[in-house]
Amino acid sequence: MKSTKKLFRIAVTGMLAVSMLLPNSLAMYQAKVKADALYLRESPGGEVIATLSQNTVVAVLNNSSSWYKVVANGKEGYVSGEYLTGTTVTDFSLGKAKIVCDTTVNFRSQPSTSSGVLASLKSGTVVDVTGVQSNWYKVTYNGKTGYVHPDYISFSGVQSASSNSGSSATNNSNTSETIVPSTNVVSYTGTSEKRAEVLDYAAQFLGTPYVYGGSTPSGFDCSGFTSYVFANTVGSIPRVAQSQFDATTRVALEDLEPGDLVFFGSSASSISHVGIYVGDDTFIHSPHTGEVVKYEPLTGNYLTRFQGGGRVIFD
Repeated sequence: MKSTKKLFRIAVTGMLAVSMLLPNSLAMYQAKVKADALYLRESPGGEVIATLSQNTVVAVLNNSSSWYKVVANGKEGYVSGEYLTGTTVTDFSLGKAKIVCDTTVNFRSQPSTSSGVLASLKSGTVVDVTGVQSNWYKVTYNGKTGYVHPDYISFSGVQSASSNSGSSATNNSNTSETIVPSTNVVSYTGTSEKRAEVLDYAAQFLGTPYVYGGSTPSGFDCSGFTSYVFANTVGSIPRVAQSQFDATTRVALEDLEPGDLVFFGSSASSISHVGIYVGDDTFIHSPHTGEVVKYEPLTGNYLTRFQGGGRVIFD
């Protein structure tokens, strides 16, 4: 797929099963506490390990039940999802964590395996985690800001006063400088103002429940979400997914740009789902009953059922 070279915050929701801890490779997103105080528990309904104050920003790792697995203040635990709400804050502290791997792990300039390597971090290296983006942890190490895949980050057994002594980082010879991502709410470097407007507006509704036939912020179905976002940003589009497909200009997979629509179905004449492409093989959508507005990778079954992009914005 065509590289967009955009930096963006991906906040992703989904539903998580109480009985299993799903792998860290699942999408993450940030949320904030909307109660006066919220207990962080060691397991769903288990012992209280901390109390989170109102507006505390957490990283949601998993949310397929009423109990959400989160990271807050250097601790992993569970909170009642009823008392979390979406937030566009991207610059927030999750505390210190350590690298856990067999030998070393790449510390990258952007949240992608194709981005430049700033350093190679040994297992046990302590880093400061400062947010989540595109399903990666945003971290600071040795004066540099970059990204580490969540499979290699652990918050367990890390003292708040820990230092990075005893660990080492070797600069990659192919990386000439540090790329420090923007700390703005959303940064789409090189993307037109209209496209960024669509993506910023869509992100406001992360966590909004799917409602069949819904087309308002109280609940969206897939095309209700896309039609609402476009109607309130760059211009109205048809209400139904098939009509949106028929009314927009076709765009090939490799030519997708942030702000394009992405359509799915069994054929071009049988479109059953639609979302908004945000870049880096990812789109935002309202999936189905029991789900919420979320970011999702354009892979697997979605890629198999992909029928084409639809362009509304020409720049």
